[in-house]
This record gives sequence, structure tokens and C-alpha cells, in this order.
Amino acid sequence: MFALSFVNLVGILVTATALGGIEPWSRWQFIGMFGVVEAASGLANVLSPNIWRLPVAELQTSKRTDVKLAASAMLLPHWGGLARAGAGLVLVALAGWQEGIAAVSLLLVPFVLALAWFVLAVSAVVARGGVARPDVDVLQFVVRWGRRERELTPISLGASMFQFVLTIVTLPIAKLLPPDVLYQPAIGPSPTALLVALALAVGSGAAAYLVWSHRMALRAPAEQQREAEAES
Repeated sequence: MFALSFVNLVGILVTATALGGIEPWSRWQFIGMFGVVEAASGLANVLSPNIWRLPVAELQTSKRTDVKLAASAMLLPHWGGLARAGAGLVLVALAGWQEGIAAVSLLLVPFVLALAWFVLAVSAVVARGGVARPDVDVLQFVVRWGRRERELTPISLGASMFQFVLTIVTLPIAKLLPPDVLYQPAIGPSPTALLVALALAVGSGAAAYLVWSHRMALRAPAEQQREAEAES
């Protein structure tokens, strides 16, 4: 996961160059922005796979089990996400070494945490749609080799699309926003950027609560809990 972040960065830079470049962002500014997104996504990834799997759990559990957004199932850690977060922090540190570090750089902590919460909350909203219609959202491939068939792990289309958006989101950010949202000129979010991130975190959290309010619990149904622990 750590090395994959750097591979993704190279791919994004190549794609950006093919699309006309990353101006007005400098290369190091872009790398720092990519690192911030990776750090936030990596922190969220410690828990988000549990959320992304909810539509699959809804399809695979019996009809008597209503899948819930339950703490016992959602808080099962996937430590691989920390490797991605670590790679993001390395990129942020390298960008800070090139662009400068100042007191404003401390604001990166709440900024990254707000973005991580936003990723989790949006994941929950997307997953709720998949739980409502798992017959539409869940996809599973069957590989046939000779006379043998192997069923691949089912996936949520909504979750897969959201993960893809997170992978490429740095491209539209570079095209739509100026570098001063993250550089003052030292690395660190502007007050407006931080307020927007906090507002997104609060708004998405409220939306997640609204759509899951009738399916929230501390303890997941036994069948869902077993399924979640088997995949953790």
C-alpha cells in the first residue's frame, strides 16, 4: 500500500501532463496536495472497507438480518490504511521541505482529520444506497478455467466508483483551485479551506446519520458480525 501511493502519484502526474499540465500549481505543490489527500484517505481506509462492504453483507446475509451501521462491525481495523496515510505524510513532508514550513502548517492536522471524516461519511451515504438496492449495486465475477469455476469476491459498484474518484480527485482540484488553498506560501491550508473542510465534515456526517438513523446500533446482528469479522 505504501509503494502503491507513489505509483499512483506517478500515474497522476503523467495523466496531468497529458491533459495540459498542473499549472498554476508547481510540481512540489501538487505532490503536497496529493499527499494530503492520500493521508486523509489512508486514515479513513482503516475503517472505510467495513462501510464499503455493507451492500455485499446485505446481499449475502439472510433476509431475516437487516444490515446495520453498527460500531461492533464498523470499528474492525484494517491497518493497511496506515501505510497509505504514512506515504501521504512522507509526500507532505517532502513538499514542506521544498515549499517551506511555518505555524500555518499545524493546521494540516485538523484539515486532514476533517477530510478523513468526510471520506468516511460519504462512504456511509453511498453504502446506504447500496444496502437499499444490493441487487443493483453488488457485482460479482465468475472466472471459468476449463471445467472449473471460481467466484471472485463481490464488490459494491458505488464504493468502487467512490474509491476511483478519490484516486483522481487531485486532477480537478489542480484545475479548479489555486495553490493558495494549501500554500501560504508555506504548506498549510488557508482559513477558508479549513472552514470548508470542517463544514464538509459536519454536513456529510449529518447526511450519513440521516440516511442510517433507523439502522444504527452498537452491536451488529450476529450474522452480519460474523461476516464482517471474516473479512477484516
